[in-house]
Amino acid sequence: MTVNRDIWIIAAHTGDAVDEAAFGLIAEARGIISRSGENGMVTAVIMGTPEDAVMTSLKDGGADRIIHINHESLNRYNGELFARALFDHVDGRSLSCILLAHNEGRSDLAPRLAAMMNSALVTRAMDFRFDEEARAVAIRPVSNGYLFEEVVINTDNPPVISYLPSVLSAVNPYKSQVATHVEVIAPEIDEGTLAAKVIKVIKASPENLSIKDASIVVAGGRGAGKGDAFNIIHDIAKEIGASVGGTRPVIDLQLLPFERQIGQTGKTIVPDLIINCGISGANEYSAGMEKAKHVISINKDARARIFRVSDLGVVGDLKEIIPLLIERVREIKERV
Repeated sequence: MTVNRDIWIIAAHTGDAVDEAAFGLIAEARGIISRSGENGMVTAVIMGTPEDAVMTSLKDGGADRIIHINHESLNRYNGELFARALFDHVDGRSLSCILLAHNEGRSDLAPRLAAMMNSALVTRAMDFRFDEEARAVAIRPVSNGYLFEEVVINTDNPPVISYLPSVLSAVNPYKSQVATHVEVIAPEIDEGTLAAKVIKVIKASPENLSIKDASIVVAGGRGAGKGDAFNIIHDIAKEIGASVGGTRPVIDLQLLPFERQIGQTGKTIVPDLIINCGISGANEYSAGMEKAKHVISINKDARARIFRVSDLGVVGDLKEIIPLLIERVREIKERV
């Protein structure tokens, strides 16, 4: 008997741009359907009132269909509100699973939705499939990434799977597929019934933002210096609105706290831009940032391994280069 493996992915957006993780989720959904050997449709769900460019980008993003839950109250993230809106429109529909990105700022959405659906939840997944017995199976890291566990999901309802953003490919081979149907839903929303309401959002200083959430990261290594010498990393980060990370030796020297360590024993990050300063490029470190969209590295050693994973390499003393960079950034700011 043929089974339809219809899959929903939740596409986040910033109002004027789709979170690129959405395209990775679409690719994952396509792969899941293909590997199952069954037929299926990929549906991208977007919420709020995004700009036309967002909808155009999503239409061209490789999904078969788009469901647009259109309400201005959904422009600002609220886990309870988002989960309610999704549940109201997923309930009663036939689908195999729901995929979304494990974003630290929205990490409560998946468990809220799974609880409402009385379904199973797997967070921080690296892979998901339906096996030969049609069972849902997910793989996720445990023991700080040193081990992986296989989770066999036993539920009658569609499981909710949140993927680690670092495993979602920035290149979607199905992006040429154009959504042929857009379903617009105007939900009835009463914010007065919410247990909690967001009154105000206070943005953190970019330098103090979690390195996993930052779009720009400046990372310092042993070559950046010790003590006060390391402040040059903070100086450039402050100037360009970046978060600060570091290698394991920097953490061992207590120049940065552990939560700012990048690498296999630290955090895996996928920023739009990372600037590596005084970092040799050990495999342990590179594994934690190699999926960054753009990589710039500064190092005295022209043969440093970090240049192998860099889009732009600058050979020289960072204590001479960074002050020049700061000066140039300030000049540009004055003209804007």
